[in-house]
Amino acid sequence: MNELACQFGEHRRLAGIFTEPQAPEPRTACVLVNAGLVPKLGPFRLYVELARRLARDGALTLRFDLGGIGDSQPGLPGLPLRERTAADLRAAAAEVRRRYPSVQEVIVGGLCSGAEDAFRYAEEDPGVTGVVLIDPFSYRTAGWQWRYTAYRAVRRTLRAAGLYEPIVAAPAATVDGAPRRVVSYKYMEHPESSRILRALIARGARAHFIYTGGQQSSFNHKGQLARMFEDIPFEGRVTVDYFAHMDHTQLLDADRQTVADAISAWLADR
Repeated sequence: MNELACQFGEHRRLAGIFTEPQAPEPRTACVLVNAGLVPKLGPFRLYVELARRLARDGALTLRFDLGGIGDSQPGLPGLPLRERTAADLRAAAAEVRRRYPSVQEVIVGGLCSGAEDAFRYAEEDPGVTGVVLIDPFSYRTAGWQWRYTAYRAVRRTLRAAGLYEPIVAAPAATVDGAPRRVVSYKYMEHPESSRILRALIARGARAHFIYTGGQQSSFNHKGQLARMFEDIPFEGRVTVDYFAHMDHTQLLDADRQTVADAISAWLADR
C-alpha cells in the first residue's frame, strides 16, 4: 500500500490523498466524499481506515476535500453549492482517470451528505459503475412505524421497571429559546432519489446502502429499503446492510471495521 498526497482541479485548489494498492494497475477506484464539514479523514478516521482496507483488497481510493473544506481552497464563486460540489466531484473523477488509465470501474460514495452528493454525481457521470451510501436518505414506511412503536413500548416498560435509564444529554445552546444548530441538513426528497436510483439501475450501475442505528428515527429494518422504492425493480443491482447497534458516525473501532468489511465484501461480489 502507498499513500500519495495530491492537488488537482482548477488552479490545483482541491486537495486529496490517493491510497494505492500493491497491484501496479488497479482496475477499481473509489472516490470518497466529505461527510458534512468533516475533512477527508472521515468521522473518527473512517475514510482513512476504509481506504487502507480497500487497498489491501486491490482497489484504489481517492479521499479528498470539497472546496472550502479541510485543505481545499474555495472556488467557483457564484455557483450554487450543489453545482460547486458536482464540479469538484467531476474534477476528482477526472484526476483518477488521468493518473490511473488502468481503472475500469469508478465507484463514488460517502457518509450522510457525502453519500447524497456522490449519489447525485453518479447520475450525471456514465463512467460511474457503483455507489456506496452510508446513512443517506431514508423514508418512513408502515413497517417502520410498528417496529418503532414496539421499540418505544419495550423501552417504556423497562424504564418503569427500573431496568433502563436513558442518557440525558446536556442542554443544547439556544437562540431566543430555540436550540441552535451549527448545521441544518435536509435529506434528499423521495422523487429525486427514486429518479436517480432508477437511472443508475437502467444503465447497469450498482448501489450498496449501509444504514446504522443512528438512522432509527426513519430506518429500522434491512427490508425497509425495498419498501421505500416498491415501484423500482432492483434487478439484483441494489443491496443493503443494516447495523442496528451502530452509531451514525461509527465512533467505535469495531464499528468502522464492520463498515469496511461490508464494503469490501460488496466489492468482492462485484
